[in-house]
Amino acid sequence: MTIEFEPTRSYVYRAARYELLPRVVAMAREFGDSPFLLLDLSRKVLDETYTSEQLDSQIKKAESDKLEKMRSIFVYYISFLAKQLHIFESLGGGMFKNVSSAEEVEEVEEAEAEGEAEFDEEGDDGEGFIYAYSFPLIERANDKFPIKIGVTRGDDADVRVKQQCRQTCCFEYPRVLQTWKVIRASIVERAIHSVLRARGRKQDAPGAEWFNTTVTEIDQVIKFIHLGGELA
Repeated sequence: MTIEFEPTRSYVYRAARYELLPRVVAMAREFGDSPFLLLDLSRKVLDETYTSEQLDSQIKKAESDKLEKMRSIFVYYISFLAKQLHIFESLGGGMFKNVSSAEEVEEVEEAEAEGEAEFDEEGDDGEGFIYAYSFPLIERANDKFPIKIGVTRGDDADVRVKQQCRQTCCFEYPRVLQTWKVIRASIVERAIHSVLRARGRKQDAPGAEWFNTTVTEIDQVIKFIHLGGELA
């Protein structure tokens, strides 16, 4: 656990959202299309993460003097967040199933194809925006972390990112870290990918265009491409 343990409701919420729920999601994938009891997965993750003493610690309920075990609060928040973030489909009675992402994947692929078609129609000389995004859970202040680097013709990278993150595998909302307006946008994007791959930054993941890097490194590469070559 990267979030330091403390017996508070605030801690339970942060730990449930950013560390425990992603692990529950990973376990749930093993069920495929079969229903599962979310409570069972939650208990397994909790028992693997905390001691009995920690889980049995009691803290006050919100706006009440009554005490409640942290184990119960954890279970509540994991279920609450799973529903709020639409990660699973609720079947009632505590049973859930993984949401089929077939249609969502198709939508994303269509959006990406449309974006590529825009560049194909106008050629590589057109202006565009390089964008970099990631998820709050995996961001690191002073170290490399997985960042998706893409390109869009429009100036609203947030819209483009949301198109790509409508799949159920996304456990929280993405955050656009920075955008860069460039000329010959698709060439610049490919050049950035090539440089980062040569540096061993390519992330081994199902999704394309993910690199273990930093915003600073991406910015340096873009400046080098624009100022050091024909794109200047």
